[in-house]
Amino acid sequence: MIAAMSADRVIGREDGLPWDVPADYAHFVASVRGGAVVMGRRSYAIFGRDLEDVQAIVVTHSEHAPAGSQRAGDVEAALAAAAATGRPVWVAGGASVYAQALPYADELHLSIVPGTFEGDAWFPAWDERSWALAEETPRDGYVFRRYVRIAEDPS
Repeated sequence: MIAAMSADRVIGREDGLPWDVPADYAHFVASVRGGAVVMGRRSYAIFGRDLEDVQAIVVTHSEHAPAGSQRAGDVEAALAAAAATGRPVWVAGGASVYAQALPYADELHLSIVPGTFEGDAWFPAWDERSWALAEETPRDGYVFRRYVRIAEDPS
């Protein structure tokens, strides 16, 4: 999963991001390039035009996929379609898609944008005991954090 958020997990406001951090947006576009990107219809409408060399799989109840994308009726079908491409799989929002995909995620690539922002969409809360911080790097206008899921004890 890949997301930019504030410290209190705000990820969106109206039809976009509540901040302007070009370095983070460039990081997002570069990270997902070449991958299979699962996102909701609104997220695809906002960010899809900037994605290069991706297989976009849009989760929508509509019978038709937005131009330039493949349709999936739910997150599980979208993840299966993404895996079938053989490309790296990325989940890129919005809030509902993140919440539904979180149980399947093995990594979280999170850009933490400093400040307090008004929003209407939030990244889901996650049990931090199930994740290990593998990387934390200050960058231009944000802090990048990569978490990896801790393997559950099979016993």
